[in-house]
Amino acid sequence: RTAVCHPPGTMTVPLEVKCGVLENVWNHLMITAWLGVVHIAVVVFGIALWCLPNPVACFVLATYAVAAVWPIAPPYPSWGVQMAHAVTNGAVKYFPATLEWEDYDDYVKGAESGVAHLIGLEPHSVLPLSIVTFGKYFYCSPDTSPRCVYTSRGLATPVLFHIPFLRQLWTWLGMDAISKAKMVSLLNDGKTALLIPGGVAECLAMKPGVETVYLRKRFGFVKVAIQTGARLVPAFTFGQSETYNYVRLGPPVCSNKVVELVARVLQMAPMAFWGKCGTFLPKQVPMRTIVGKPIAVVKNENPSNEEVAAKLEEFIDAMERLHETHKERFGYAGQRLVVL
Repeated sequence: RTAVCHPPGTMTVPLEVKCGVLENVWNHLMITAWLGVVHIAVVVFGIALWCLPNPVACFVLATYAVAAVWPIAPPYPSWGVQMAHAVTNGAVKYFPATLEWEDYDDYVKGAESGVAHLIGLEPHSVLPLSIVTFGKYFYCSPDTSPRCVYTSRGLATPVLFHIPFLRQLWTWLGMDAISKAKMVSLLNDGKTALLIPGGVAECLAMKPGVETVYLRKRFGFVKVAIQTGARLVPAFTFGQSETYNYVRLGPPVCSNKVVELVARVLQMAPMAFWGKCGTFLPKQVPMRTIVGKPIAVVKNENPSNEEVAAKLEEFIDAMERLHETHKERFGYAGQRLVVL
């Protein structure tokens, strides 16, 4: 197996890891901590409600209430950051997952000079699990390296940050609720922000056997990049779409418009999914993430629609080139990419 290691140049050099029984068990525990906390929290919450007015049940519900409103702004507890390190390292080895850069030196050079970067990672798939490979760049800890990416953040759906305990864990993992204000704040400070441009809409459009990315109407993140002067960086993950099976709400049960409405209200796709042995654990499919070369952006605080559309098209072209260039090397020579 291989695990991601820090790239000295344009690409990573995989680090060979002998994954024994105990380490495999540990990696499963870390994946459970990352992805299973919401399931565990829901079960415990339900049991506590059922057992009311038992004093223990009251204490558990009170703990939930406190966790739901407890501030998650920095500084973060050292034990929380340590947990984030453990979860990230375990998750990367679980699949395993790797992260490579086409031009890492150019990215670092720009970041060190104060140039902001907005990484658009695709596809979303059932869950954008490959975001964990960027974890080392998002730690707000003294050993974050290189220093130019200190406090860089990933941006995820806000619904995750309304769930007790999950909101704390994801924050320690380097994630924040996505919003224009947060994105602008990060980029204006010369930091790196990462998002999944396709979002929930991509979940509604994906089909088995083909990679689908929803980008042609995603003008918002490109406009923010132009307004802040942030370089756009395409990134693509191979293998992620194979980590879960799923069934999605839709025809003939209900129309696509109803599904889209439900998704907007819930801020997540109305679907059921399962992975390893029918559980929430994803299948152990190797995930290979490749980060493309940064796209230069000329800062303009009031860009025209035509300027935004042209830059979005440039980003889409770069994403398509990234996929076509590397798909054979990662074992997906026959894979087709559809851009909606």
